[in-house]
Amino acid sequence: MGWEDRQYGEGTGAGAGDRFRSAMRRVFGDGENPLAWGFTLYRAWGIRVRIHLLFVIFLAARLIFTLPHDGIGRAFMLWLLAALFVLVLLHEYGHCVACRKVGGEADDIMMWPLGGLASCAPPNDWRSNLITVLGGPAVNAVLLVPLSLGVWLATRDIGSVLFNPFDPGSTLAGLLVPPTDVGGVGSQPWWLTALWSFHYANLVLLAFNMLVPMYPMDAGRVVQALLWRRMGEARATMVTLTVGLVAAVALAVVAVVANETMLLAIAIFGGFTCFFERRRLQFTGAGDPLGFPSGPDDDELEAKRESKDRARAQSEQVEVDRILAKISRDGMGSLSTREKRTLKRATHHRRET
Repeated sequence: MGWEDRQYGEGTGAGAGDRFRSAMRRVFGDGENPLAWGFTLYRAWGIRVRIHLLFVIFLAARLIFTLPHDGIGRAFMLWLLAALFVLVLLHEYGHCVACRKVGGEADDIMMWPLGGLASCAPPNDWRSNLITVLGGPAVNAVLLVPLSLGVWLATRDIGSVLFNPFDPGSTLAGLLVPPTDVGGVGSQPWWLTALWSFHYANLVLLAFNMLVPMYPMDAGRVVQALLWRRMGEARATMVTLTVGLVAAVALAVVAVVANETMLLAIAIFGGFTCFFERRRLQFTGAGDPLGFPSGPDDDELEAKRESKDRARAQSEQVEVDRILAKISRDGMGSLSTREKRTLKRATHHRRET
């Protein structure tokens, strides 16, 4: 298909039509899965990053709705949208890195209006799933320190560091620099708007992901992994989905009271997800609905994981053989600390297996 797309000239009708269909397939795929409608932004470290079509529309709509507001409102919205995109992307990279550290596979990130989705396939045990889940919030927790410190050093106001997440405008107003002339209008440096926007977005993302025990929030997955350890995967999943339904109702009430449309959308989405997954489990008796979204080729991911394990085992065996030959030739005293550690690890692994 790719070769054919490049064979036709610019003015050929068939070539233009083929290029258009090829572009549509890249965005919509087979058209049957709306969650997969997105553009590929780039690929790095073996991970493809895509942005959902609805996310593009969401960004455009938010920018358009800020046009009637004052300059501070527009500036804050621009920096806030940029901060959300960057921080959510880093959050999803955290999931991917953690998944790979425990021996899993991660190769795809989808950015969409309600956050991000990392396609991770960790080993099927509670510890690996827990580490993969915590990899995302860990990124926000690490960023919390420099961002909080930067805001405090810039403002010397603890109220700018700890704020009401439902009323960011009041905190922004407090960051205004007083006018130099009487009756003038205060201003706000662009870098301070940017810094506080990143701090605001990072703190809200961290708190929201870790305080709302509802799938697909990270807190819901943490609950499932911890319960999995004590009561098994299937039972832990059912309990987590029930907790998620309760959390979705509570979050919807808070959203209505606070008049937060986005919060209400997340509550509805999470509630429906928990409800239908619970019904599916009751009907099929299957487990693991709370695993990370799998990539399009699960068999391929599993094959890659097995191939990587075999390669690692072969590499370890070559190193052990070299160390044993060195011991035979020069004695145990000739081994370095790293070589001793490698031999001890290999011996322990063989005893376990």
